[in-house]
Amino acid sequence: MPKKKKLHYGYIIVVAGFLTQVILVSSQHSLGLTLVDIQETLGVSFAEVGLLSSYYGLVYAGAAFIWGWLSDRFGPRKSLTCSGALASIGLFLFGLFGGTSLTIALITYTIVGFGCAGIFLATLPKLIAAWFVEEKRGHALRFVSPGGAIASMVLGVVMPLGVAASSWQTCYMVIGVVAAVVTTGFFFLLRDDPSQKGLTPVGSPPDTPVRSSIKQESGATLSQFVTVLKKPLVWHLGIMYIIYQLAYSTQVTYYVTSIRTSGYSPLEAGLAMTISSFVAIFFMQLWGPLSDRLERKSVLAIGAFGSAIVAVSYFFILQNNPNLFICYLCVALMQGFYGITPVFMAAFADYFPGELRGTASGVISTLSLVGRYGGPFLSGLCIDAAGGRVAFAFIFSASASVVAGGIGLTWPRLRKKASEGK
Repeated sequence: MPKKKKLHYGYIIVVAGFLTQVILVSSQHSLGLTLVDIQETLGVSFAEVGLLSSYYGLVYAGAAFIWGWLSDRFGPRKSLTCSGALASIGLFLFGLFGGTSLTIALITYTIVGFGCAGIFLATLPKLIAAWFVEEKRGHALRFVSPGGAIASMVLGVVMPLGVAASSWQTCYMVIGVVAAVVTTGFFFLLRDDPSQKGLTPVGSPPDTPVRSSIKQESGATLSQFVTVLKKPLVWHLGIMYIIYQLAYSTQVTYYVTSIRTSGYSPLEAGLAMTISSFVAIFFMQLWGPLSDRLERKSVLAIGAFGSAIVAVSYFFILQNNPNLFICYLCVALMQGFYGITPVFMAAFADYFPGELRGTASGVISTLSLVGRYGGPFLSGLCIDAAGGRVAFAFIFSASASVVAGGIGLTWPRLRKKASEGK
């Protein structure tokens, strides 16, 4: 009787990647769910309490390049463990002391943001690239990205119940403890390279010898940043990612508002977030494997152009008392077409050599700060110029999507040699 094939340890790495999204999204979305409670506890204005989100966002996006370099210098296992530890400590301290003053709340939540900067694009592409061959990276990452969507849906139910049963402070302390447990798992379970478990990457031919792909980078210095910044490819990929974030952040910021301003209740509008999260998870299962078969840049372009078409359609739908379910459909499709995060991570892993992969991904993630915060502002200007008509935000989003998709198509081909060889 043939032996059962054991599950490759690479899928333990995938589970760890999934759990990084739980920490990340719990840190990001819990603030929006508890902002009113925090404001009431601190006795400050909404403008002041809103600084929590601003400080978090600036540090989260701005510090990614630091963690990317650290993952190249010391390995993604140590980098992920340290960043997860900082995020969990910050969450616990925010719950313990954040209610005493706005200053302490800002300091502790900024720690959370700095920690979270190291548990996504700055480290995951490097880790997944070590454990999966190029043709299997999209397949692996399709299981990582849904972690955020699932965590968001669960948090939206559990967090309000927790606040009602106890307090927002207790909820954050509990999240901090959960994050600490997950981070402990990173330390004991993660390995930087399959050779450390006597394995070859997932998807390797059966006769592939076990070889370490880890380079001794103990001599790496901060000059590695200069090396990465001099690479035109970093800017080529980075500019596309900035414009992608312009479009994506606009959609996320205004799709609930667009439904509310169409005459529907906050509950009806908020349901769009849950529906779109479900649909995005489904699309992620398609985009990742598809990018293993086609050029990643082609799949990114399909996602960007598809989202643009739906956004333009949604603009016209919003003009005349739109049907609620049509709104849900449009929002869900826009988010589904933009569920291409696994493809971005796989592309960053493919385009850069292992010794620069973390630094390059971290720099690109930091560059995205421009689009992440510029999108809502610029689209807000469009809304104001149109006399407060929120629908015009989706024209801005569609325009940015088309530009992003066009730039993506100009990325270098990765599989040219392989196809020519065939």
